[in-house]
Amino acid sequence: MATVATGSMTLIDVTDAKQLIAFIGSSQQRQVIYNPNGGSYTPNYASSNNVLTPQLYIAGTNTNIADKAKSIKWFYQTNSSGNFTEITASDTNYTLGTTAPKTLTIKGNVLASANSITYMCEIVYTDTGTGYDVTTKAEYEIIKVTNGTNGTNGTNGQDAVRAVVWTPDGNITRNANGSVTATVDVYKGSSVVAGTAFKWYIQDPAATTSSGGDADGGAGWRLLNSTTNYGITGYTTKTITVPASAVQSVESFKCVVTYNNVKYNDVCTIIDVSDPIVVTITGTGTFKNGQGSTTLTARLFQAGAEIDTAGTAYAYKWSIYDSNNVKNTAFSKTGKTVTVSSADVNGRGNIVCDLDRP
Repeated sequence: MATVATGSMTLIDVTDAKQLIAFIGSSQQRQVIYNPNGGSYTPNYASSNNVLTPQLYIAGTNTNIADKAKSIKWFYQTNSSGNFTEITASDTNYTLGTTAPKTLTIKGNVLASANSITYMCEIVYTDTGTGYDVTTKAEYEIIKVTNGTNGTNGTNGQDAVRAVVWTPDGNITRNANGSVTATVDVYKGSSVVAGTAFKWYIQDPAATTSSGGDADGGAGWRLLNSTTNYGITGYTTKTITVPASAVQSVESFKCVVTYNNVKYNDVCTIIDVSDPIVVTITGTGTFKNGQGSTTLTARLFQAGAEIDTAGTAYAYKWSIYDSNNVKNTAFSKTGKTVTVSSADVNGRGNIVCDLDRP
């Protein structure tokens, strides 16, 4: 169980750097429809710019700290091959942000001579606990889908097929409340066509193709089904409903959809943005002449309101430290309310309540 809040102090192992998770947000869809009859693009990045925004999270937290990054660099790779090239300055195709978080604006139809371009954001963050620089990377691919045209022999050309997973009402939940829907659309050229089978997965590094996942999802993706679904519904249809309880900070979901006996897939990310939980311990903290006891209660507040008044939503773990910050190993109690006797405290002590998800 992961500790989500504490009532007195936080103990940090400063010998280990924090684990970072990076994503790239975009203001436009990443699939561009190209119509060779007239040479039009939908969306047209020249008139409807696609702004790529770096997002950075410390694993286990919900706060985007990209604006605290020491440096952010952008790179691109054409047609998923070759080396990445750094974008060092603004030009006719790109505007490179100058303030944190350093965005990249695509303002030209960069897919005119390519079928796909992968953008990579390299973020360097200075760990406040260790002083060490931690580097993490995220990638974002845009793809061109070309409409078919009449051949030279009068037959219809072949339209490319692509799956796009997206969140129609946004990808944010707040304070573990509400839900988000994710849906998959299958495009044949610029037209939406109907898939015939759907499989949804949640990202899980422990899942393999033989345990938890399958060959369609690939390693690192856990298949959602009747026994493993985290409260998610619709996992055999084109649209799933993801409750906030299934999103621990940040989660990614993949859909494999079948169209015309061929399988296509795409991925989306859902984020839970939570206000911090404040733990306040109430009760008398004074003993006299080494006698008696006191009853203490942990009260939780989030966004100004008290939560979990019944004490059932979280696991409460209590510890006592002496004046030298040495833990009393004989004292171990759980629950929203506990009783502490004078024998548990040697002169002066500090009591801590750690809050875990059950």
